[in-house]
Amino acid sequence: MADFCITAVTYNKDREHIEYVQVREEQGKTLGAPRTVSRAFVADLIRLGKATFQTRTKADNTWKLGAQVHLIDDVYLTTDRNSTERDNLGHLPEF
Repeated sequence: MADFCITAVTYNKDREHIEYVQVREEQGKTLGAPRTVSRAFVADLIRLGKATFQTRTKADNTWKLGAQVHLIDDVYLTTDRNSTERDNLGHLPEF
């Protein structure tokens, strides 16, 4: 289980990368209130080993566990362990 989950994203105006993510703290079987933070801040926390993240999606009013979030080049957030230099968090909703 991760320290935080990412439940939604906002892309830059050119839709080239994620600018902000909506994170929620894991609190046992529930999730905390959403907070909007920059992609760069999340990348720094992961890079420094300060926090772990994974995706979550909501279906039928229940949060479903997603994939672990990793970094590419210490900058890009991804759930795929490949070398593609872009953000890829699956199909999370946008806010």
